[in-house]
Formats: sequence, structure tokens, C-alpha cells
Amino acid sequence: MRAGEARRGVAGPRWIAPLLGTFGTVGGLVPQGYERYVLLDHRAEEPLGWDGVCWLFDQLVPVLGSHPSTPDDCWFAIWEGYGFDTSVTLLAATPSDGAERRELDRERQRLREDDVQRNTSIRTALNRHPSFDLPNRRYYLVRGAVTAAAKMRRPDGECPQPPDLWWPEDRRWFVGGDTDLDWCYIAGSEHLVSAVGAEFPGRTRAVDWKASNAAAGE
Repeated sequence: MRAGEARRGVAGPRWIAPLLGTFGTVGGLVPQGYERYVLLDHRAEEPLGWDGVCWLFDQLVPVLGSHPSTPDDCWFAIWEGYGFDTSVTLLAATPSDGAERRELDRERQRLREDDVQRNTSIRTALNRHPSFDLPNRRYYLVRGAVTAAAKMRRPDGECPQPPDLWWPEDRRWFVGGDTDLDWCYIAGSEHLVSAVGAEFPGRTRAVDWKASNAAAGE
């Protein structure tokens, strides 16, 4: 998940909350004040899941990176609710006799102890990590080059974990998504949004800042 150091108390995300709209709308994820807002759909992405989102972001990065004056200084927000410090290792097996059952019980106990140790270590590290609140969500905050958007990994393994929100220091554009959505919103200038549409033909459409997520995603 780490893209770079983000000092505690930084002003990076403080401007966002006063410019957000109602939770559950486009404006609940991306701040107002941009020239245009567009939805980028990743429901048909292959591969599915976060791997597909990271692949999509990898294609999006060159477009966005050509527009801000600060492509090497961007902010990334990752929702705290993904359970980084609560993962559990499962072992599925059917013992054929008492000896195998006892061995299986010992192995499950070992895995539980490993889980506790790993999760405690991750929790300790995350508690030292900068975080911030927006309405209905709390996020971890990292900082780095725009290219980091497609390269982040969960702290509890090697699985990809793309950011939910990301923007450059100069705020020329803003990308907002959510765990409950299969798309993200991109806010920016007419020129930038047109460039995104050209890069992803048939995958984008204009949305109103006040529109509900349900209406925008139809």
C-alpha cells in the first residue's frame, strides 16, 4: 500500500471535505468545482476484481500524468475498512481418523497463531500511518508519483489494492471510487476529460455532480 511517506498532520486532504456533496452521489466522492465529471466503467474489465482495476489505472495514468504540473507528487487515499489487519487463513480438510483430526487441529492452531502475529504487526504499522476522515469513510493516506496508482499492494499480502481516491498536489484532476462501486469518477478540465474518453472509447460517460451513484451507474 505504501507509495511514499505522508507526514502526520499534512494538509493534503483537508480541502476535500468542504467541497463534497451528499454521500451516495457523484459529489459524495469527488469535490465540486471542476469543469467536467465523467464515469469510467470497469465492470467489463479483464481480469476481474482489483487486478482489473489496477490494469485500468495503469492505462489511465499516462493520460492523467500528462495534465498536472505535479505528476511526481500525488496523494492516494485507501479506505480503512478493507480488513488489512483482520485477515484469516482457512484450512479445509476432512480427517479420516482420530490421528489425522488431531494433526489437523494442531495445524489450525498454528495458523491461528500466525494470523494473530501477522495482524498485530500490520495493525501496529497502520496505527502509525497517516489517516483522515471524510463523511462515512476513513482513509489511510499515502503520497507518491502518479504511477503508484496501479502498483499498490495490500499490507497483508501481495494482492493488489488500488486507491479509492487520488489527486495531484496541484488538484488539476481528481479520481474518486468506492468499495461499493464498479466504476470510478474522474473530475477535471474539458481537455482532460476528452482525453480520458479518447483513451477508453465506449467506457466513459458524462455525469452530473449531483447525480446519485445508482443513476450514474445505470
